[in-house]
Amino acid sequence: MLNSKVKKYIEQNKLIQPGDMVIVGVSGGPDSMALLHILNNIASSLDFKVAAAHLNHGLRPEAGAEEAFVKETCEQLGITCYSCTVPVAELAKEQKTTVEDAGRNARYGYFNQLLKEIGAQHIATAHHHDDVAETVLLHFLRGSGIKGLRGIMPVNGNLIRPLLTVTKEELLTYLQERNINYCLDKSNNDPYYLRNRIRHGLIPYLQKEFNPRIVGKLNQLALIAKDENEALEEEAGRLWTGVILKEDKESLIINLKTLSLLHRAYQRRIILRAFAQLSGETGWSLDDVEKVLDLSSKQGSSLTLQLKKKVRVNKSYDTMVFTTCIQESVKFLYKVSIPGRVEIAETEEVYSFELVDRQNFSPDIGDIYLDYDRLPETLCLRSRRVGDIYKVPGMFGTKKLKKLFIDLKIPSSERDRIALLTGEDHEVYAVLGIGISRTAAINPNSRSILLIKKA
Repeated sequence: MLNSKVKKYIEQNKLIQPGDMVIVGVSGGPDSMALLHILNNIASSLDFKVAAAHLNHGLRPEAGAEEAFVKETCEQLGITCYSCTVPVAELAKEQKTTVEDAGRNARYGYFNQLLKEIGAQHIATAHHHDDVAETVLLHFLRGSGIKGLRGIMPVNGNLIRPLLTVTKEELLTYLQERNINYCLDKSNNDPYYLRNRIRHGLIPYLQKEFNPRIVGKLNQLALIAKDENEALEEEAGRLWTGVILKEDKESLIINLKTLSLLHRAYQRRIILRAFAQLSGETGWSLDDVEKVLDLSSKQGSSLTLQLKKKVRVNKSYDTMVFTTCIQESVKFLYKVSIPGRVEIAETEEVYSFELVDRQNFSPDIGDIYLDYDRLPETLCLRSRRVGDIYKVPGMFGTKKLKKLFIDLKIPSSERDRIALLTGEDHEVYAVLGIGISRTAAINPNSRSILLIKKA
């Protein structure tokens, strides 16, 4: 009996817990009507509650009648029904996407909003055994990897799919035997949509010419892909900790040397995981991943790649920075008073300045100290400028500050944030946190020491 089969599947996969509220997405079609009745029949035995949700897309003349039908059915079953009308065609134009995608986004957006409003735990959809086969072929035709060949998952966040082991034929038989009415959406036969061409064209052709059990075999492939993907994901998760140098909500940094040692399959998964953390799993393709891997192998101290979903990738020496932050150039200039204190608002750093006699000079670790008598009268704390020069200790001549940063492999994204102690020209006396120019370095004859401490 189908009710028992679905109940067993729910228990085996722990889709619903006692006391849960489940929102059933009901279009009025045969699949969703069967799901509504099945869950309503087994709800008491598994101790959960059922509500229904219907989104009127406003695309077809019969949409209003379908909404009324769903509401009437729910009233007869004693199930609370929620509905909403959304102009999907207008949304598609605004979002510059297909009507199909706009409808899906609107539908799940409404279901998730409702889930929060009524305190439900799950949204149940009527995807079934045949849908899995269609999805595997759809992802295959789009060049998916193992992850896409999993088809449809029993659980995806708040979404549950209790009918994945049930065939379309079983659902139609269930409805017929119980005289359950349903609506037929003519757009499900429209060959304009790729899924419909797979359903009504490709699968029947494969059944006739290659394997009459192709739907079952594609479901078998999906199960194998699911298990193997889990194993790969588990290993990728372990490798992730060794590759990531730093991460937060808006950015993360990958160690390229470590990444380059991994198998190409794990490199791809690391990149996809980086994308997912910054802007979600969906919408990324192999092409996006390969662009990043190609960038990682290119020569250069600073290379940038702008991707979709506002993700930017910057290769800087041995690191790769993924970020959704808009990188703005940092410029600052503060006059230094001695004694005194400078708060750099742009970088949120604070430095104090004081004059100390050589005899009383006892620096702490991290202190910056210069020969005050060798410095100009006017001192500034500022960000870098074109033309800045630095006299490297132990060397003759000067070096451009830009060349110093390159030699030290300082990421370009950090260079504007480094504070420089200068006079009124382009000579840099101290690159704070990095080094002191030989012009200003103390020596045995130094008497007055300029001591700089970072707060």
